Amino acid sequence: MSKKAGSLGKIGESLDPARMRDEMERHVPEEAIMQSSGQFILMNRKGFDMWLEGHEIIRDIELIQNHHTYIPNYDTFDGENHFKLLESMKRSHLKRGFSDIAQNITTYPDGMIAVCRPINTTPAGIKGANSRGICIEHIGDFDKGKDEVSDEHKKTILWINAVLCKKLGLEVSTDTIVYHHWYDLKTGKRKNGEGVTKSCPGTAFFGGNKVEDAEKNFIPLIKNEKV
Repeated sequence: MSKKAGSLGKIGESLDPARMRDEMERHVPEEAIMQSSGQFILMNRKGFDMWLEGHEIIRDIELIQNHHTYIPNYDTFDGENHFKLLESMKRSHLKRGFSDIAQNITTYPDGMIAVCRPINTTPAGIKGANSRGICIEHIGDFDKGKDEVSDEHKKTILWINAVLCKKLGLEVSTDTIVYHHWYDLKTGKRKNGEGVTKSCPGTAFFGGNKVEDAEKNFIPLIKNEKV
């Protein structure tokens, strides 16, 4: 879309979906991409930066959760079915008893980003870490021998963690950027991979899913992001 930049509404103002679509179409700048379908807003990095700048975070957030979807994965994504995959995940999550799609944000192999569950609504991502967390689901299966993170996806994953840390005033570290694997599924306690766990975000996610893998291969790259 080639539109001039403008305001999406006052900070903290709640827009109904129809008005939000109209506002986005009128005010999306030249280099940004924003599209919407129902509750979901699909953006490139520039679009998300603009969207985030216009939103006030009104709940205390101390953790940025990183997950892989496992299913859907790279084979499921066809480059055009961003919204279809979100609707499918939402249906699955509702059947599991969730009130909405679990995650606040989804990232894609092509580098695109979707806002899903409202950013100011508690996610259903990690037992014991939801009330003060933002949940990001990265489309793909990043266990060893499965999907390899694409270059554009890698750029977005690193960038969005850095941007959210900046927005929330969080230090970039394994105390604030966390993996599902580090939390015990039964107790909800952080045990750094001990106890009953999932492999999420994958045993090959940026070199592995352990705390030391993140400290060696993930955190330094986020710190190097220019945001």
